[in-house]
Amino acid sequence: MLKRFVIPFCCLGVLMGTQAFAAEHVPGEYSFRLPKGTPPSKFQAFIDHASKRYGLDKALVRAVMEVESGADPTAVSSKGARGLMQIMPGTAKDLNLTDPLNPESSIDAGSRYLKAQLAVFGDVRLALAAYNAGPEAVRKFGGIPPYPETQRYVEAVANRFIRLKTGGDLKAFVKRVLEEK
Repeated sequence: MLKRFVIPFCCLGVLMGTQAFAAEHVPGEYSFRLPKGTPPSKFQAFIDHASKRYGLDKALVRAVMEVESGADPTAVSSKGARGLMQIMPGTAKDLNLTDPLNPESSIDAGSRYLKAQLAVFGDVRLALAAYNAGPEAVRKFGGIPPYPETQRYVEAVANRFIRLKTGGDLKAFVKRVLEEK
């Protein structure tokens, strides 16, 4: 079972140019689906702009957005996170985000926050965990917190990222990456 998760995390590290390791946990199920009729390119211009502005991979920003909100710009979580990138009210205030339901603003603020977490933790998995559970939780536990939601979240974003980068053909992608080394 662990073998199934080693490849996605290793590929995530290769793709992002950062160190990534096998999961330290046994992930649970994490449901992911885009709402019917959501065109893949609906928010792509905003993703392209924010990715370029903050030096992030477009597929990573898109993966976070899709896992966070299912590409629903009006999404509001039970904990109060809002918009495409599911920004919490306190974080929105820190980021000077006045309208988290505005797709362009949400993608920009979420990308900026993700970039900040990458700068702090230097590892994509830890940055994703901080995005989901908060940077204090990552510091407290010295890694991905033992929260099932956060563990599933990191796995889901990594898997979605790899699917976006590979078009779903992970074997062919890994072969190509290994041949380039």
